[in-house]
Amino acid sequence: MGYVTITLTTSSGSELGGNSIDDYILNKDTPRIAKTNKKYNYCSQYADEKGCQLRIMFGTEYGAAEDISKSLYKRLLQSGAKKIVARHNVDMEDQNTIDQWMEKVLSAITVLNIDESIDYLPKSMESELAFKFHRNNPFMANILRKEILTESPNKEDRQTVHIEFDLTGSSLTWQSGDALGVYPCNSEPEVMDLLGYVNMSGQELVTVDSSRATGDPVELLDALMKHYNLKDISLPLLRYFESHLDDVQMSHYRGEVRDLFRLNPSIEIEPQQLVELLKPLQPRYYSISSSFLVDPSVACITVAVVRYNLLGTERTGVCSTYLYERCFAGDKVGIFLSQNADFRLPCDSSKDILMIGPGTGIAPFMSFISERIFSQAKGRMVLYFGCRHSEKDFLYKHQLEKWKAEGIIHLQCAFSRDQIDKVYVQDIILRQSKEIYKHIQGGGHLYVCGDASRMAHDVHEVLLEIIAREGGLDPIQAEHYLSEMAMTGRYQKDVWVTLTAAQ
Repeated sequence: MGYVTITLTTSSGSELGGNSIDDYILNKDTPRIAKTNKKYNYCSQYADEKGCQLRIMFGTEYGAAEDISKSLYKRLLQSGAKKIVARHNVDMEDQNTIDQWMEKVLSAITVLNIDESIDYLPKSMESELAFKFHRNNPFMANILRKEILTESPNKEDRQTVHIEFDLTGSSLTWQSGDALGVYPCNSEPEVMDLLGYVNMSGQELVTVDSSRATGDPVELLDALMKHYNLKDISLPLLRYFESHLDDVQMSHYRGEVRDLFRLNPSIEIEPQQLVELLKPLQPRYYSISSSFLVDPSVACITVAVVRYNLLGTERTGVCSTYLYERCFAGDKVGIFLSQNADFRLPCDSSKDILMIGPGTGIAPFMSFISERIFSQAKGRMVLYFGCRHSEKDFLYKHQLEKWKAEGIIHLQCAFSRDQIDKVYVQDIILRQSKEIYKHIQGGGHLYVCGDASRMAHDVHEVLLEIIAREGGLDPIQAEHYLSEMAMTGRYQKDVWVTLTAAQ
């Protein structure tokens, strides 16, 4: 029997604020979409047909939402799907459990003799494991140079730093658009705070369950510094507290691990039990701001330092302050490469590119521009950059202005706090709607990099408005026009949601 592969994706636009996954779960198509674009007509024709494979890709709208996975699982069973590997609910940060589950999936694919060419999972894993150094075996890279990119006289001004890593001897390769994974260490004062609240010295021996650990017992202080997340509290730890406190519900607690023990001094716990109830410390990802073609031995990143207030106390991000405050030239940091195949320069270097990247969203575009200069690309390069103040946080100001003066790039900047009325990149884009539409109609590519919750959403809405206005389309037609650009690789986004403790 032949197989039909259907891809269910998450994207904004359906009447549920959702996508084809919503439609499949509810056993229906979205008529408005199905009539205008056959590619969105997913489920009724194939979903209940025996031998059909559903390839499901979750986007940022869902993440690892447990209720969605349960609903989808139930719907698949109703359609007659056969359970090959049991569904497993897992914390998004429990990489060891995820890896074990993936091994079962890949083993099942081999046993079932399913053609891997129709499944993206084995291909992506093969590409990662092709490197000697990867997430589970990071390369210890020397820091070559650090440069502060911002002037920050006030607390509200965010500091940003440029960092260069020496990759000599790693055999790591990357393409413009990829990211660097960085393993941080926790702040020693914060670790000592926790040790004080649990009445431990830090010299107690514990076993660390981590792919980066040797398996031999290590001192608790070292384990907490290198292997465990002390910012986000695990559900098992909350349940442990609930079991030792009378009539207390902890599910909505929003403090850090040390806060939990500080506010509940009567709770006792053993060293090994403590680490087993903590989440693993995860790497952080930063877009690479340098080109492999220009210098394959050096990878650069651009890091905004995270500081925030929680429970009336000033706090700091894990990795950003680790790199900014505690790492210096000559120090070694565990890093690995993270490929981003959906954020790439066009293969045709004569194509124009329009890049929108306020703040640290500028990082991959520094790589894009450098690569195009090196390869002598003929396509026009337009960059929209935004920050608060032209004299405080204009990242890579001198380099960008030099490129502009040389006619290499067309630079448009929005400095939101340099005047009474705030101006953002989306405001400048809207004012230049005719130029933007001309770029789109001429076959140019659009790139957006930065915060997903505000900037990327606002830019997307402005692009829809421009396409509708200049192209004489209604809102639905404009949305389909932009979706078609995305499907053909002409509209690409590298966006993230800023989570204070996760930086």
